[in-house]
Amino acid sequence: MTFEEQIKGCIYKEDRDCTDLERSLRLEEIKRCGESFLYFCKYVKLIEAPTINNPGGIISLEMWDCTKTMIAALLSRKLIVILKSRQIGASWIVSAYCLWYAMFKTGASIMLFSKGEKEAWELLAKCRRVYSQLPSCMKISIKPDSSEEMSFPVRLSSIRAFAATEAAGISFTSSVVVCDEWEEHPYADQNYLASKPTRDAGGQFIGIFTVNKLKPDTLAKAIERDAVEGKNDFTPLFFPYNSRPGRDEKWYDETKRGIPERELATLTPELYMEQNYPRSREEALRTTQSVSAFDHKSLDQMMGQTRNPVSVKELDSLVIKIFKPYLIGEFYIASSDTSHGIGKDYSVTCVMNVKTGEIVADIVSNTLSPEEFALYTVNLLKYYNSPLWWPEDNEWGAVTISTAKTLGYTRFGYRDKECTKIGWHTGDGFTGNTRFDLWGKLIPAINNRQVVIYNKEGLKQFFDIIRNIEKNGKIEAMRGRHDDYPMAVGICWAKRDSVSVTPFSNEPVESLTFGKREPVAFSMEKFLEA
Repeated sequence: MTFEEQIKGCIYKEDRDCTDLERSLRLEEIKRCGESFLYFCKYVKLIEAPTINNPGGIISLEMWDCTKTMIAALLSRKLIVILKSRQIGASWIVSAYCLWYAMFKTGASIMLFSKGEKEAWELLAKCRRVYSQLPSCMKISIKPDSSEEMSFPVRLSSIRAFAATEAAGISFTSSVVVCDEWEEHPYADQNYLASKPTRDAGGQFIGIFTVNKLKPDTLAKAIERDAVEGKNDFTPLFFPYNSRPGRDEKWYDETKRGIPERELATLTPELYMEQNYPRSREEALRTTQSVSAFDHKSLDQMMGQTRNPVSVKELDSLVIKIFKPYLIGEFYIASSDTSHGIGKDYSVTCVMNVKTGEIVADIVSNTLSPEEFALYTVNLLKYYNSPLWWPEDNEWGAVTISTAKTLGYTRFGYRDKECTKIGWHTGDGFTGNTRFDLWGKLIPAINNRQVVIYNKEGLKQFFDIIRNIEKNGKIEAMRGRHDDYPMAVGICWAKRDSVSVTPFSNEPVESLTFGKREPVAFSMEKFLEA
């Protein structure tokens, strides 16, 4: 039996007394639904739980602005990531879309992932509830129809629900993959890799999540951030708390006051609202102080000190940023963190005033090769009278060091008494300086405002440094973020004591002699006493 034959049977079964013309009009109506999800939505009804302020029950889908935006994306974009406030109807819209896709497209295979088995079944149950409220004439047969699967034999299509386990859905190729509550998936990376054949074949991938403030380093956040910055092909959508009509500041304040204490867990009421009902994308993604390595209040205050660079004639201002020109009598130290130079991590050189803790100049680039980076760095350091330089000696840092030596730079910091090992080495504590040592010195310095950073983009990287609770508190950048600038600043701060800031020696020095007179010793202390 074809789809059309089954639909005709449904129409006849619904009303045997209707005329042929009425049956024809109903059939045309169903065809229009199949051609347009937006048109199909006129028949979509949701089941909403009743509350004191909301009678709930079976309600028609309302076309809010956020609803229209989601529908437009579902019908035109293959890769979608949705960051949202709670209770704006996103899972209902996606469930209705998946049902429509399976009912009207032959051979459709749709996979629904959620954090656990019950949550996955609930997502599929929403598809079933939408189906249950359709007119009888649309209800083509479902078989099998279980908590895990909903299939339409006449269409050779199916919707399957999976808990996000390590091997979930690994053997299936799909038309549409939906990851609901994506932030909470314990095996998000593995599931995402398993969906690669679907994405490569042009299938649709839809990730939906509300942030978890206690999980700053997740695949969902990383993909969303990269999508906003244009680093991947995902279309990012953000829906704040007031995407749902009726929510205003009065509603926000009342909701905040009424949060049950048991729901707060380790969050403050402010963080609870930022997590569940964010006003902005930045507020939603802002890390909590409990997982952020640096004090956000200090960083916010430091943002007020950022400034634009000044022009120095002899330096390339497109690459080298000077915030305070060289001054005779000041003492400087420099450090570098070298990247591959292929558009991912950044190569960073920082020049710090040892006495004031100011980062007076820097180079920040993710396009320079290690050799080019060395050339620009040497030019910058020569402008500051060749300060002691501590380049990190990782794989690409070794290229930077070698190039700098070829260019004639000699004022390196050494990590051994024999002066054979140039630069900072991030090791395990036995082979070199540990990241723990660096962060242990830099974090209190930043939090106590002992360091001054003028580069706004560089300072922003400090907000992304976290104590990763899933890695025993390891201090690192969030997934998809960068720690290159903080590392360079940290090396300068950790090694600033290697620079002497004493302008005069206290040891006696010989004065000029005339004829056969004996040398006269001169002491600064005695001179000052006199």
